[in-house]
Amino acid sequence: MAVEVIADETCAALSRVTEPLDPTAVHRFLVGDDQSPVKLDDAEAAELLGDPLATLLFLRGVFPRTGAQLVDALADAAGDGDPLARHATFVLGEGGHILFSEAAKLDRGLRFLVAIGEQSKPDVILSAPGPDDPFVEAMAWDRAAGGFNYYRTVGRAWVFAGNSRHALSGPTEGKGPFESHVTGNLVMKELRRPWINWHSVVGLVFDTIFAPGDELARHPWFQGKQGADIFETTVARPSIRRWSKARFAARTEPARRVLRQVVETTTVNLISSPTESRLALSAGDPVRLPQTFFVDSEALTELLELPAPPGIAIDGAIYRDTIERFGFRLRGSAGFSRPGDTRFAFVVPERAFEDRVALEEALKSGLISERLAACLLMVDFPNPVFSARRARLLAHAADVPDDAFSQATAGALLAAAEASPEDSPEREFAAHWDAGEGWREVFGALLGAYYDTLRPQAATQAGFNDYTRLAESRRAHVRAMPIFEHPLLFAETNLPAQQLEMRSDGTVREVT
Repeated sequence: MAVEVIADETCAALSRVTEPLDPTAVHRFLVGDDQSPVKLDDAEAAELLGDPLATLLFLRGVFPRTGAQLVDALADAAGDGDPLARHATFVLGEGGHILFSEAAKLDRGLRFLVAIGEQSKPDVILSAPGPDDPFVEAMAWDRAAGGFNYYRTVGRAWVFAGNSRHALSGPTEGKGPFESHVTGNLVMKELRRPWINWHSVVGLVFDTIFAPGDELARHPWFQGKQGADIFETTVARPSIRRWSKARFAARTEPARRVLRQVVETTTVNLISSPTESRLALSAGDPVRLPQTFFVDSEALTELLELPAPPGIAIDGAIYRDTIERFGFRLRGSAGFSRPGDTRFAFVVPERAFEDRVALEEALKSGLISERLAACLLMVDFPNPVFSARRARLLAHAADVPDDAFSQATAGALLAAAEASPEDSPEREFAAHWDAGEGWREVFGALLGAYYDTLRPQAATQAGFNDYTRLAESRRAHVRAMPIFEHPLLFAETNLPAQQLEMRSDGTVREVT
């Protein structure tokens, strides 16, 4: 019989499998390397997989069919007192704050996340639409090889889709699950307060999103759900740091791959104003804008100790006029449509925490010097994400040993600047490099001059309209990314598609 060949190399590749798989075995499907799922015998699975799902369940012939069955089976196998016998549940959904009475048939994108194991060091994290749903995705820490092993159900069978290290090099880089998990890390898009679409202390998900009598509303996973702040601090951030530290401790990928996370935007987190849009629209509450919309303060301020941007708040009346002028509207499935913004106002992309941690590890290891990092990040600094100018600098990454990488890369950029046009990013880098050891003072002055322009611009209707256009331009980039999974993630507008950028005088212009 002919072997099924899956041509798709995206996140959806595993969903393309049509031939039934053996439900009593674990299969390997490394998208980009394998053409189709490969059934593993016990010896192959034992050699390849060193995580608790494999060692305590799969290699013992236990193959749970749902998320709830997996949690119970792992607890039974681990035994009382073992951290793997404990779990915490969390709930999110882009439509998770829309009542059932408002839109009965709306796909709310509801999903449960379950963290299993030691607090702040969970070994298993699973995602499922519901506890009894047969579709389950899981990542489990490989205690032998390090990194997370990625699994998901395909029909009634379990498939191993790769380890975190498969995200970083070779034919599997950027393919299959690593199209979304681009560095092999856990993804929590809405990482920080107000955790836009999560059940949290500032945005509760009530059982009124369910139809009357829906058993899911009474399930322990929903009734015992914890807040997004707990997931952020005890699951997401520790897990991202766990893999990042292991990655740098045994790094095999080229330094260029690390530098890419400094100058490019391969993935993002989402942040918003802490103000609920309904309060700004009805009561005129001011809308405080996230500072990472204006500059990469995660890297420039927190890691490199440069000045932080000022707090900027928009008058509620200005915000209301913009929302009405640009026709903001939420649209979902089953004909759902509601005028206005998302629950929390002004949702925008920011530098991903995994990129910040990669830079932090690169600085600690000496792979990248503080001066090189600062000079790179100050190129086109008013555009902290999706900067085509800054991304061009990656072409000059030096192919040398790690201990020579910073100096050699700076030298390559300086050499390229001499032969480049006056307005090139290489010339901008060279001008920053010329600041020498006094770069903090020079860059602090540049940032200060920029910050001084922001409040006056934002205080006017025209200025905030432009910032809204810029925000929508950045959202368009996110809509084209694999992490954009649900139409309710952003509101729609009547704005034309434009590629816009911020300038160092606080104004917005079209990219030419």
